[in-house]
Amino acid sequence: MQTSNPLRTAIKQNMRKRGYNFSALSDRSGIPRGSLSLIFVGGASRRSPMSFQHLIRISEALGLPEDAFFDLYVDECFVGGRPNRSRIEPFLERCIELGHPNCVDRVLDKLNGEPRYLPLLFQIAENTHQDGTKSITERLYEYLLLHNGSRHSVEVAICHYRLFLLRLGEDEEVNSKALNAFSPYRDNLPDEFKLEALLAMCSLNLSRMDADELEASAEELIALCLRLFGTRDRPPAVPFVPEHSLPRPALCYYSQGYIMKQIALCERGDYREAMLYSEMYGDLSWLSDDDPKDQQKLQTLQEVAYATHLGCELLDGNSEVLPEYVGLLEAYPRETASGLIVMLKTANRHALDIDEWLRRFPLDLEYTMSLQDNAYNKQVTRNRFARLLYQLSIYHYSRGRVEESLQTALQSWELSHQLNNHRMFRLLASLTLMYSGQCEPTDL
Repeated sequence: MQTSNPLRTAIKQNMRKRGYNFSALSDRSGIPRGSLSLIFVGGASRRSPMSFQHLIRISEALGLPEDAFFDLYVDECFVGGRPNRSRIEPFLERCIELGHPNCVDRVLDKLNGEPRYLPLLFQIAENTHQDGTKSITERLYEYLLLHNGSRHSVEVAICHYRLFLLRLGEDEEVNSKALNAFSPYRDNLPDEFKLEALLAMCSLNLSRMDADELEASAEELIALCLRLFGTRDRPPAVPFVPEHSLPRPALCYYSQGYIMKQIALCERGDYREAMLYSEMYGDLSWLSDDDPKDQQKLQTLQEVAYATHLGCELLDGNSEVLPEYVGLLEAYPRETASGLIVMLKTANRHALDIDEWLRRFPLDLEYTMSLQDNAYNKQVTRNRFARLLYQLSIYHYSRGRVEESLQTALQSWELSHQLNNHRMFRLLASLTLMYSGQCEPTDL
């Protein structure tokens, strides 16, 4: 007695619609007639399981999308109740790529945390986390964490790291929760992963403008760079040979560590100490070779270092460098938001009139966003723009333009609300002290 099989029944129905017999299907799919007989003829105990490659070729031969029978193929991965790696692996990878969460969930449920298959699932997650459907990849990493009992393993740390990146978005509170969930596991990451993780942590802390956390993550990144890459005069004790290639040159990690440290110092008002860090990333030539791309990055870093040194001088009260600083901002429009914050903080701190300079820079968030090249930079830019509007509201008030000040403060509030940035809410709330006459603009 033959047992009905939904997958084979559905395929045969489609064959009948097209008038195909097994010979015709063999011709169109390239699968030998004998192999098709083994797959389709006989009872459940006699039939051969259908490989995933055969499923795809049959679907194409029938003129159907390759995923036409995916829902019915799940059971084929567990013939006799036993999981089969050769069918599960390609099937799961394609389900993730094409976005079939139900199929993935059914496979995971049938595996039921089987320890032998956790390494395979981890490998699949790592192979598909960049190109697959975000929600499905997230589900896969969550499953791995649920069933992996080794809290301190490298694989667990990588799962937490991937989930951290997958959960980042425009909501700052959600980002903060993702960072807090990941942070305890970062020390178990391989060094090449940890470098990238610390860059992401620095970016988040920069968005939140949490000076203490930004300084801590920057110092951690600098310390890791010193251990892995050494200095100009002292090479690392053990040469760094990453298991996975670094996605960016070493000078990028070094420079970002120093830049973030510098920004944290400026947030605390330590402008003169911050100036020293411009020298540290202004010449990292010892980390590069003759690659033209590296040389371009070095040139850019030298220009950034000079600009930030001028910015620190401005914040420290040297208004004579303002014209030169404005000229640099005009040459580098991507940095307009951060540069205007420096100018406005200087004006607010030292009661300067910078109206003539501000007129050179129309405020256009969408245009500024279009100049950014990745999601991290776009998120940082949104938060910077909210801070820019906050500083501008203080500046307008100090110039006697109360109505403009209120309108600008409301714009900052609206943008901060979109970002769910609670730190900005607290800053904006402090403006009530200024509007009520309880403090001077220079005190904020």
